Amino acid sequence: MEQVSEAAREAGRRAVSFTEDIADAVRERPFTALAVAAGLAFAVGALWKLGEQRPQTRLEALRAHLPELPGRDSLLPERWR
Repeated sequence: MEQVSEAAREAGRRAVSFTEDIADAVRERPFTALAVAAGLAFAVGALWKLGEQRPQTRLEALRAHLPELPGRDSLLPERWR
């Protein structure tokens, strides 16, 4: 129990230190921090949208197979065209 308590205190100290470092960096370079935040937000949004792909409709499935079907030139003899 003592080890868990000490580990929790250490994690709390590290979290405080990390947030202080982040706050200092934002104060020193606000535009860089804004650019990093915008880039991270874009990446998270892009990954989120990739995970929400809707299922393919029957019409889209049919259209995906159409280029594989033979064309009319290969089905009809030349004299019938």
